[in-house]
Amino acid sequence: MVSSVSRRFLSVLFVLAIALTVSFAQTKPATQTPPEPPQDLETLKIDTDLVTVPVIATSINGLYITDLRKEDFKIAEDGVPHEIAFFGKVAAPFHVILMLDTSASTQEKLRQIQNAAYAFITQLQPADRVKIISFDDEVRDLNEFTSNRQTLKDAINGVRSGQGTKVYDAFELALNQVRKIQGRKAIVIFTDGVDWHSDSATFDGTLRYLDEEGVIVYPIRYETRAFTEALARQQQEQISPTLPTREVIQAPPRGTTAPTFPGGDPVPTSGTQRKTGPFGLPLPEDIMRRRREGEIGRERRDPADPNNPDQIPGNIPPDADRTSRDQRMPDRRRIPGQPDPPSTTTSRRTSRPDDSISAMLDLEYAKADDYLNNLAVKSGGRLLRADKLEYLPEAFAQIANELRTQYLLGYYPINKDHDEKYRHIKVSTTRKDVVIRARPGYLATDAK
Repeated sequence: MVSSVSRRFLSVLFVLAIALTVSFAQTKPATQTPPEPPQDLETLKIDTDLVTVPVIATSINGLYITDLRKEDFKIAEDGVPHEIAFFGKVAAPFHVILMLDTSASTQEKLRQIQNAAYAFITQLQPADRVKIISFDDEVRDLNEFTSNRQTLKDAINGVRSGQGTKVYDAFELALNQVRKIQGRKAIVIFTDGVDWHSDSATFDGTLRYLDEEGVIVYPIRYETRAFTEALARQQQEQISPTLPTREVIQAPPRGTTAPTFPGGDPVPTSGTQRKTGPFGLPLPEDIMRRRREGEIGRERRDPADPNNPDQIPGNIPPDADRTSRDQRMPDRRRIPGQPDPPSTTTSRRTSRPDDSISAMLDLEYAKADDYLNNLAVKSGGRLLRADKLEYLPEAFAQIANELRTQYLLGYYPINKDHDEKYRHIKVSTTRKDVVIRARPGYLATDAK
Protein backbone atom coordinates (compact mmCIF):
# COMPACT_ATOMS: atom_id res chain seq x y z
CA MET A 1 0.00 0.00 0.00
CA VAL A 2 1.47 3.31 -1.12
CA SER A 3 1.73 5.94 1.57
CA SER A 4 0.17 9.37 1.19
CA VAL A 5 3.66 10.90 1.04
CA SER A 6 4.58 8.64 -1.86
CA ARG A 7 1.37 9.52 -3.67
CA ARG A 8 2.09 13.20 -3.24
CA PHE A 9 5.65 12.70 -4.52
CA LEU A 10 4.43 10.83 -7.60
CA SER A 11 1.83 13.51 -8.27
CA VAL A 12 4.49 16.20 -8.15
CA LEU A 13 6.68 14.24 -10.55
CA PHE A 14 3.74 13.79 -12.92
CA VAL A 15 2.99 17.52 -12.91
CA LEU A 16 6.64 18.35 -13.47
CA ALA A 17 6.80 15.91 -16.41
CA ILE A 18 3.77 17.55 -18.05
CA ALA A 19 5.23 21.03 -17.52
CA LEU A 20 8.57 20.03 -19.03
CA THR A 21 6.82 18.44 -22.03
CA VAL A 22 4.76 21.59 -22.70
CA SER A 23 7.81 23.81 -22.27
CA PHE A 24 9.83 21.67 -24.68
CA ALA A 25 7.03 21.75 -27.26
CA GLN A 26 6.84 25.51 -27.05
CA THR A 27 10.56 26.05 -27.41
CA LYS A 28 11.29 23.37 -30.00
CA PRO A 29 12.02 25.11 -33.30
CA ALA A 30 9.68 24.41 -36.18
CA THR A 31 11.02 22.81 -39.33
CA GLN A 32 13.21 25.46 -40.85
CA THR A 33 13.07 26.39 -44.50
CA PRO A 34 16.61 26.41 -45.84
CA PRO A 35 17.85 30.00 -45.99
CA GLU A 36 18.16 31.67 -49.34
CA PRO A 37 21.66 31.40 -50.74
CA PRO A 38 23.72 34.46 -49.82
CA GLN A 39 24.29 37.06 -52.49
CA ASP A 40 28.06 36.67 -52.90
CA LEU A 41 28.48 40.23 -54.12
CA GLU A 42 30.65 43.09 -53.06
CA THR A 43 27.56 45.11 -52.24
CA LEU A 44 27.79 48.81 -51.55
CA LYS A 45 24.94 51.28 -51.15
CA ILE A 46 22.30 50.54 -53.79
CA ASP A 47 19.57 52.97 -54.73
CA THR A 48 17.51 53.83 -57.75
CA ASP A 49 20.31 55.97 -59.24
CA LEU A 50 22.73 53.06 -59.54
CA VAL A 51 23.35 52.04 -63.17
CA THR A 52 24.24 48.35 -63.48
CA VAL A 53 26.16 46.99 -66.45
CA PRO A 54 26.53 43.24 -67.18
CA VAL A 55 29.98 42.59 -68.66
CA ILE A 56 31.44 39.64 -70.60
CA ALA A 57 35.22 39.46 -71.02
CA THR A 58 36.95 37.20 -73.53
CA SER A 59 40.41 36.77 -74.98
CA ILE A 60 41.07 37.69 -78.59
CA ASN A 61 40.72 33.96 -79.29
CA GLY A 62 37.22 33.90 -77.82
CA LEU A 63 37.98 32.23 -74.47
CA TYR A 64 36.14 33.56 -71.42
CA ILE A 65 38.23 35.37 -68.82
CA THR A 66 37.03 34.89 -65.24
CA ASP A 67 39.82 36.28 -63.06
CA LEU A 68 39.39 40.02 -63.59
CA ARG A 69 39.14 42.23 -60.52
CA LYS A 70 37.31 45.48 -59.90
CA GLU A 71 40.59 47.35 -60.37
CA ASP A 72 40.95 45.90 -63.88
CA PHE A 73 37.83 47.69 -65.18
CA LYS A 74 37.15 51.25 -66.24
CA ILE A 75 33.73 52.70 -67.00
CA ALA A 76 32.64 55.97 -68.60
CA GLU A 77 29.30 57.62 -69.33
CA ASP A 78 29.15 59.95 -72.34
CA GLY A 79 32.94 59.99 -72.30
CA VAL A 80 33.23 60.99 -68.63
CA PRO A 81 35.08 58.48 -66.37
CA HIS A 82 33.05 57.22 -63.39
CA GLU A 83 33.99 55.41 -60.22
CA ILE A 84 32.90 51.76 -60.05
CA ALA A 85 30.76 51.55 -56.92
CA PHE A 86 29.46 48.00 -57.34
CA PHE A 87 31.28 44.86 -58.47
CA GLY A 88 29.62 41.48 -58.91
CA LYS A 89 32.07 38.62 -59.29
CA VAL A 90 31.61 35.74 -61.70
CA ALA A 91 30.94 33.42 -58.76
CA ALA A 92 27.90 35.44 -57.61
CA PRO A 93 24.48 33.77 -57.98
CA PHE A 94 22.15 34.66 -60.85
CA HIS A 95 18.44 35.33 -61.16
CA VAL A 96 17.37 33.90 -64.52
CA ILE A 97 14.00 34.06 -66.25
CA LEU A 98 13.53 31.30 -68.82
CA MET A 99 10.79 32.20 -71.32
CA LEU A 100 9.34 29.46 -73.52
CA ASP A 101 7.23 30.20 -76.59
CA THR A 102 4.50 27.53 -76.60
CA SER A 103 2.51 28.64 -79.64
CA ALA A 104 0.97 26.16 -82.08
CA SER A 105 4.24 25.50 -83.92
CA THR A 106 5.72 23.84 -80.81
CA GLN A 107 2.93 21.31 -80.28
CA GLU A 108 4.65 18.28 -81.78
CA LYS A 109 8.09 19.32 -80.48
CA LEU A 110 7.15 20.25 -76.95
CA ARG A 111 8.81 17.30 -75.21
CA GLN A 112 12.09 18.04 -76.98
CA ILE A 113 11.87 21.69 -75.89
CA GLN A 114 11.09 20.68 -72.30
CA ASN A 115 14.04 18.31 -72.14
CA ALA A 116 16.42 20.96 -73.48
CA ALA A 117 15.02 23.57 -71.06
CA TYR A 118 15.56 21.34 -68.03
CA ALA A 119 19.06 20.43 -69.24
CA PHE A 120 19.77 24.17 -69.27
CA ILE A 121 18.58 24.46 -65.66
CA THR A 122 20.92 21.67 -64.55
CA GLN A 123 23.91 23.49 -66.05
CA LEU A 124 23.38 26.57 -63.89
CA GLN A 125 25.08 27.01 -60.55
CA PRO A 126 23.27 25.38 -57.56
CA ALA A 127 22.61 28.81 -55.99
CA ASP A 128 21.18 30.35 -59.19
CA ARG A 129 17.47 31.05 -58.93
CA VAL A 130 15.16 30.58 -61.92
CA LYS A 131 11.63 31.56 -62.93
CA ILE A 132 9.76 29.91 -65.82
CA ILE A 133 7.37 31.90 -68.03
CA SER A 134 5.50 30.29 -70.94
CA PHE A 135 3.50 32.21 -73.50
CA ASP A 136 1.21 31.63 -76.46
CA ASP A 137 -2.19 33.36 -76.61
CA GLU A 138 -1.83 33.49 -72.81
CA VAL A 139 1.13 34.45 -70.62
CA ARG A 140 1.79 32.12 -67.68
CA ASP A 141 4.07 32.93 -64.75
CA LEU A 142 4.69 29.37 -63.59
CA ASN A 143 6.74 29.77 -60.40
CA GLU A 144 8.55 32.14 -58.11
CA PHE A 145 12.34 32.43 -58.36
CA THR A 146 13.78 29.24 -56.91
CA SER A 147 16.89 27.08 -56.96
CA ASN A 148 14.84 23.93 -56.27
CA ARG A 149 15.45 21.76 -59.32
CA GLN A 150 12.37 19.59 -58.78
CA THR A 151 10.09 22.64 -58.65
CA LEU A 152 11.60 23.90 -61.88
CA LYS A 153 11.31 20.49 -63.54
CA ASP A 154 7.63 20.29 -62.59
CA ALA A 155 7.03 23.79 -63.98
CA ILE A 156 8.71 22.95 -67.29
CA ASN A 157 6.90 19.60 -67.62
CA GLY A 158 3.59 21.34 -66.96
CA VAL A 159 3.96 23.57 -70.01
CA ARG A 160 1.37 22.97 -72.74
CA SER A 161 1.14 24.34 -76.28
CA GLY A 162 -1.50 26.91 -77.16
CA GLN A 163 -2.24 29.15 -80.13
CA GLY A 164 -1.23 32.66 -81.05
CA THR A 165 1.76 34.44 -79.53
CA LYS A 166 2.05 37.30 -77.02
CA VAL A 167 5.80 37.93 -77.21
CA TYR A 168 5.67 41.57 -76.11
CA ASP A 169 3.25 40.98 -73.22
CA ALA A 170 5.41 38.09 -71.97
CA PHE A 171 8.63 40.07 -72.20
CA GLU A 172 7.08 43.01 -70.39
CA LEU A 173 6.10 40.63 -67.56
CA ALA A 174 9.69 39.34 -67.40
CA LEU A 175 11.06 42.88 -67.18
CA ASN A 176 8.65 43.70 -64.37
CA GLN A 177 9.84 40.62 -62.48
CA VAL A 178 13.57 41.40 -62.74
CA ARG A 179 13.13 45.12 -62.02
CA LYS A 180 13.09 44.47 -58.28
CA ILE A 181 16.10 42.11 -58.37
CA GLN A 182 19.54 43.33 -57.29
CA GLY A 183 22.66 41.64 -58.52
CA ARG A 184 23.24 39.55 -61.62
CA LYS A 185 20.16 38.79 -63.69
CA ALA A 186 19.36 37.47 -67.15
CA ILE A 187 16.43 36.69 -69.42
CA VAL A 188 16.62 33.75 -71.82
CA ILE A 189 13.79 33.76 -74.38
CA PHE A 190 13.15 30.88 -76.80
CA THR A 191 10.84 32.09 -79.58
CA ASP A 192 10.47 32.91 -83.26
CA GLY A 193 9.90 36.53 -82.21
CA VAL A 194 6.62 36.98 -84.09
CA ASP A 195 3.98 38.70 -81.97
CA TRP A 196 0.34 38.16 -83.00
CA HIS A 197 -1.85 38.95 -80.00
CA SER A 198 -0.21 41.13 -77.32
CA ASP A 199 -2.85 43.10 -75.45
CA SER A 200 -0.87 46.08 -74.15
CA ALA A 201 2.90 45.77 -74.59
CA THR A 202 4.54 46.86 -77.84
CA PHE A 203 7.74 46.46 -79.85
CA ASP A 204 9.01 49.95 -79.00
CA GLY A 205 7.68 49.99 -75.43
CA THR A 206 9.45 46.84 -74.29
CA LEU A 207 12.72 47.98 -75.86
CA ARG A 208 12.41 51.27 -74.02
CA TYR A 209 11.85 49.46 -70.71
CA LEU A 210 14.87 47.28 -71.46
CA ASP A 211 17.00 50.43 -71.64
CA GLU A 212 16.10 51.12 -68.02
CA GLU A 213 17.24 47.72 -66.70
CA GLY A 214 20.64 46.15 -66.11
CA VAL A 215 19.53 42.75 -67.37
CA ILE A 216 21.28 40.79 -70.09
CA VAL A 217 19.03 39.07 -72.66
CA TYR A 218 19.73 35.93 -74.69
CA PRO A 219 17.16 35.33 -77.44
CA ILE A 220 17.19 31.85 -78.97
CA ARG A 221 15.42 32.14 -82.30
CA TYR A 222 13.81 29.16 -83.98
CA GLU A 223 12.38 28.89 -87.47
CA THR A 224 8.61 28.67 -87.90
CA ARG A 225 8.09 30.42 -91.24
CA ALA A 226 7.20 27.34 -93.29
CA PHE A 227 4.86 26.03 -90.58
CA THR A 228 3.11 29.39 -90.18
CA GLU A 229 2.66 29.85 -93.91
CA ALA A 230 1.13 26.39 -94.20
CA LEU A 231 -1.31 27.23 -91.39
CA ALA A 232 -2.16 30.58 -92.92
CA ARG A 233 -2.94 29.01 -96.29
CA GLN A 234 -4.99 26.28 -94.65
CA GLN A 235 -6.85 28.98 -92.73
CA GLN A 236 -7.46 30.93 -95.92
CA GLU A 237 -8.99 27.84 -97.54
CA GLN A 238 -11.43 27.52 -94.61
CA ILE A 239 -12.64 31.08 -95.01
CA SER A 240 -15.07 31.94 -97.79
CA PRO A 241 -12.99 33.53 -100.54
CA THR A 242 -15.82 35.84 -101.61
CA LEU A 243 -17.65 37.90 -99.06
CA PRO A 244 -20.91 39.74 -99.87
CA THR A 245 -20.54 43.44 -100.48
CA ARG A 246 -21.92 46.10 -98.15
CA GLU A 247 -24.63 46.89 -100.70
CA VAL A 248 -25.81 43.30 -100.66
CA ILE A 249 -25.73 43.13 -96.84
CA GLN A 250 -27.59 46.40 -96.46
CA ALA A 251 -30.14 45.78 -99.23
CA PRO A 252 -33.62 46.08 -97.67
CA PRO A 253 -36.46 43.69 -98.33
CA ARG A 254 -38.67 44.68 -101.24
CA GLY A 255 -41.16 47.39 -100.42
CA THR A 256 -39.20 48.78 -97.44
CA THR A 257 -36.86 51.73 -96.99
CA ALA A 258 -33.15 51.06 -96.70
CA PRO A 259 -31.75 51.72 -93.20
CA THR A 260 -29.03 54.35 -92.97
CA PHE A 261 -25.94 54.30 -90.75
CA PRO A 262 -23.81 57.42 -90.18
CA GLY A 263 -20.59 57.34 -92.19
CA GLY A 264 -21.60 54.17 -93.97
CA ASP A 265 -20.79 52.04 -90.92
CA PRO A 266 -21.47 48.30 -91.16
CA VAL A 267 -24.81 46.96 -90.04
CA PRO A 268 -24.66 46.30 -86.26
CA THR A 269 -24.78 42.68 -85.20
CA SER A 270 -25.40 40.98 -81.89
CA GLY A 271 -22.48 38.55 -82.22
CA THR A 272 -18.76 39.15 -81.78
CA GLN A 273 -16.61 39.54 -84.85
CA ARG A 274 -14.06 36.78 -85.38
CA LYS A 275 -10.60 38.31 -85.07
CA THR A 276 -8.48 35.23 -85.65
CA GLY A 277 -8.55 32.18 -87.82
CA PRO A 278 -8.94 28.61 -86.57
CA PHE A 279 -5.24 28.29 -85.72
CA GLY A 280 -4.91 31.44 -83.65
CA LEU A 281 -3.37 33.47 -86.47
CA PRO A 282 -4.75 36.91 -87.25
CA LEU A 283 -6.59 37.25 -90.52
CA PRO A 284 -4.31 38.42 -93.35
CA GLU A 285 -6.17 41.71 -93.77
CA ASP A 286 -5.81 42.44 -90.05
CA ILE A 287 -2.05 41.92 -90.12
CA MET A 288 -1.68 44.13 -93.18
CA ARG A 289 -3.78 46.82 -91.48
CA ARG A 290 -1.60 46.67 -88.36
CA ARG A 291 1.50 46.95 -90.53
CA ARG A 292 0.14 50.01 -92.34
CA GLU A 293 -0.73 51.64 -89.02
CA GLY A 294 2.80 51.01 -87.78
CA GLU A 295 4.29 52.61 -90.89
CA ILE A 296 2.06 55.65 -90.46
CA GLY A 297 3.09 55.92 -86.80
CA ARG A 298 6.78 55.88 -87.71
CA GLU A 299 6.22 58.54 -90.36
CA ARG A 300 4.62 60.78 -87.72
CA ARG A 301 7.47 60.44 -85.23
CA ASP A 302 9.44 63.59 -84.54
CA PRO A 303 13.11 62.85 -85.30
CA ALA A 304 14.13 65.28 -82.56
CA ASP A 305 11.96 63.55 -79.97
CA PRO A 306 14.24 61.73 -77.46
CA ASN A 307 11.47 59.18 -76.98
CA ASN A 308 11.60 58.26 -80.66
CA PRO A 309 13.04 54.73 -80.53
CA ASP A 310 14.45 55.11 -84.04
CA GLN A 311 16.80 57.78 -82.69
CA ILE A 312 18.10 55.78 -79.71
CA PRO A 313 21.54 54.25 -80.36
CA GLY A 314 21.32 50.51 -80.70
CA ASN A 315 17.72 50.54 -81.90
CA ILE A 316 17.11 49.01 -85.31
CA PRO A 317 13.90 50.16 -87.01
CA PRO A 318 11.68 47.28 -88.09
CA ASP A 319 11.72 48.50 -91.69
CA ALA A 320 15.47 49.14 -91.86
CA ASP A 321 17.37 48.03 -94.92
CA ARG A 322 18.38 44.39 -94.48
CA THR A 323 22.02 44.90 -95.49
CA SER A 324 22.64 47.86 -93.20
CA ARG A 325 20.80 46.07 -90.40
CA ASP A 326 23.12 43.07 -90.59
CA GLN A 327 26.16 45.37 -90.56
CA ARG A 328 24.96 46.84 -87.27
CA MET A 329 24.68 43.51 -85.51
CA PRO A 330 27.88 43.07 -83.45
CA ASP A 331 26.05 40.44 -81.39
CA ARG A 332 25.87 38.21 -84.46
CA ARG A 333 29.44 37.07 -83.76
CA ARG A 334 29.36 33.55 -82.44
CA ILE A 335 29.68 32.69 -78.77
CA PRO A 336 33.05 31.05 -78.08
CA GLY A 337 32.84 27.41 -78.98
CA GLN A 338 29.63 27.77 -80.97
CA PRO A 339 29.75 27.17 -84.73
CA ASP A 340 28.58 30.03 -86.90
CA PRO A 341 24.91 29.77 -87.92
CA PRO A 342 24.26 29.07 -91.59
CA SER A 343 22.71 32.54 -92.01
CA THR A 344 21.95 35.65 -89.96
CA THR A 345 18.43 36.40 -91.06
CA THR A 346 15.16 34.58 -91.23
CA SER A 347 15.26 32.02 -94.01
CA ARG A 348 13.51 33.15 -97.14
CA ARG A 349 10.25 31.56 -98.16
CA THR A 350 10.26 29.08 -100.99
CA SER A 351 9.27 30.43 -104.38
CA ARG A 352 5.58 31.28 -104.37
CA PRO A 353 3.37 33.85 -106.03
CA ASP A 354 3.76 37.24 -104.37
CA ASP A 355 0.33 37.05 -102.73
CA SER A 356 -0.95 38.73 -99.59
CA ILE A 357 0.00 35.85 -97.27
CA SER A 358 3.61 35.74 -98.47
CA ALA A 359 3.94 39.51 -98.26
CA MET A 360 2.36 39.56 -94.82
CA LEU A 361 4.74 36.93 -93.45
CA ASP A 362 7.78 38.56 -95.04
CA LEU A 363 7.00 41.73 -93.10
CA GLU A 364 6.15 40.02 -89.82
CA TYR A 365 9.23 37.79 -89.75
CA ALA A 366 11.54 40.67 -90.67
CA LYS A 367 10.05 42.60 -87.76
CA ALA A 368 10.54 39.58 -85.47
CA ASP A 369 14.21 39.32 -86.47
CA ASP A 370 14.71 43.00 -85.68
CA TYR A 371 13.04 42.64 -82.30
CA LEU A 372 15.24 39.74 -81.19
CA ASN A 373 18.34 41.53 -82.53
CA ASN A 374 17.46 44.61 -80.49
CA LEU A 375 16.94 42.59 -77.31
CA ALA A 376 20.46 41.20 -77.62
CA VAL A 377 22.27 44.36 -78.78
CA LYS A 378 20.69 46.76 -76.31
CA SER A 379 21.30 44.48 -73.29
CA GLY A 380 24.80 43.28 -74.20
CA GLY A 381 23.57 39.73 -74.77
CA ARG A 382 23.73 37.35 -77.71
CA LEU A 383 21.27 36.18 -80.34
CA LEU A 384 21.50 32.44 -80.96
CA ARG A 385 19.73 30.35 -83.58
CA ALA A 386 18.16 26.95 -83.15
CA ASP A 387 16.30 26.58 -86.42
CA LYS A 388 16.51 22.84 -85.94
CA LEU A 389 15.56 21.77 -82.45
CA GLU A 390 18.53 19.44 -82.21
CA TYR A 391 20.59 22.67 -81.96
CA LEU A 392 18.63 23.84 -78.91
CA PRO A 393 20.60 21.97 -76.21
CA GLU A 394 23.83 23.43 -77.57
CA ALA A 395 22.35 26.94 -77.55
CA PHE A 396 21.23 26.55 -73.94
CA ALA A 397 24.65 25.14 -73.00
CA GLN A 398 26.41 28.15 -74.53
CA ILE A 399 24.22 30.53 -72.56
CA ALA A 400 24.76 28.65 -69.30
CA ASN A 401 28.49 28.75 -69.92
CA GLU A 402 28.42 32.50 -70.54
CA LEU A 403 26.30 33.18 -67.46
CA ARG A 404 28.96 31.50 -65.34
CA THR A 405 31.52 34.04 -66.61
CA GLN A 406 29.59 37.32 -66.38
CA TYR A 407 30.68 40.27 -64.26
CA LEU A 408 28.39 43.02 -63.03
CA LEU A 409 29.54 46.62 -62.65
CA GLY A 410 27.61 49.47 -61.14
CA TYR A 411 28.17 53.21 -60.90
CA TYR A 412 26.37 56.38 -59.83
CA PRO A 413 26.04 58.85 -62.73
CA ILE A 414 27.60 62.26 -62.28
CA ASN A 415 24.85 63.66 -64.48
CA LYS A 416 21.79 63.40 -62.21
CA ASP A 417 19.28 64.80 -64.70
CA HIS A 418 16.33 62.54 -65.54
CA ASP A 419 15.90 64.21 -68.90
CA GLU A 420 14.77 61.21 -70.96
CA LYS A 421 18.02 61.33 -72.92
CA TYR A 422 20.17 58.38 -73.90
CA ARG A 423 23.45 57.98 -72.03
CA HIS A 424 26.30 56.12 -73.72
CA ILE A 425 28.26 53.62 -71.62
CA LYS A 426 31.81 52.49 -72.37
CA VAL A 427 33.43 49.67 -70.39
CA SER A 428 37.13 48.93 -70.86
CA THR A 429 39.88 47.03 -69.05
CA THR A 430 43.51 47.66 -68.27
CA ARG A 431 44.25 44.00 -69.03
CA LYS A 432 45.81 43.57 -72.47
CA ASP A 433 44.28 41.44 -75.22
CA VAL A 434 40.85 41.34 -73.56
CA VAL A 435 37.63 41.96 -75.47
CA ILE A 436 34.77 43.51 -73.48
CA ARG A 437 31.06 43.22 -74.28
CA ALA A 438 28.52 45.30 -72.34
CA ARG A 439 25.25 47.17 -72.77
CA PRO A 440 25.81 50.30 -74.90
CA GLY A 441 23.79 52.70 -72.75
CA TYR A 442 20.51 53.52 -71.01
CA LEU A 443 17.71 56.08 -70.89
CA ALA A 444 17.86 58.59 -68.04
CA THR A 445 14.23 58.39 -66.98
CA ASP A 446 12.33 59.07 -63.79
CA ALA A 447 11.35 55.38 -63.79
CA LYS A 448 14.93 54.22 -63.15
